Amino acid sequence: MKYKIIPYSKKYFNSITNLIDTDFGMGYSLSKDIHAENNFAWCAIDDSNKLIGFSLLKVEGKVAVFELTVVNELYRRNGIGTSLFSQRIKKARLLGVENITLNHWVKTNSKEPFCAVEFGFSLSEIKTNYWATQSMIFGYNCIECNQLPCVCECHVYVMKLGSDA
Repeated sequence: MKYKIIPYSKKYFNSITNLIDTDFGMGYSLSKDIHAENNFAWCAIDDSNKLIGFSLLKVEGKVAVFELTVVNELYRRNGIGTSLFSQRIKKARLLGVENITLNHWVKTNSKEPFCAVEFGFSLSEIKTNYWATQSMIFGYNCIECNQLPCVCECHVYVMKLGSDA
């Protein structure tokens, strides 16, 4: 399977919101400010320039948050998520980020973020009902728990990039 990772382009915005909402629940994309000044994003596209994946990095000073990575269900298990993940780490290093946080949405088919663990992230904290308030504000119905508000569990993973890592 051939694909390439490119910096975010506004021409893919509608495809990105559809992909996010399909994977996380209708309306979830509204909670992600893709165009914020301190956000960096990448798209995975196939040979016909169709969007097949997306990844978002939020940076505030020396701290970054891996906001989300999503790959079209038909294209999973081809290394696309890993490539998107790698782009975020590379950018974080270039920006001098010292700590990266990843909030993993525990799902039936995704108990742990295997890619994060492979890259050296470690479990830091477990939060219950993490997306409850956000789901109410943005009105998305979680496709995992099928509830509003969302009652899913969040596993917080952390990776240190700084000199004391």
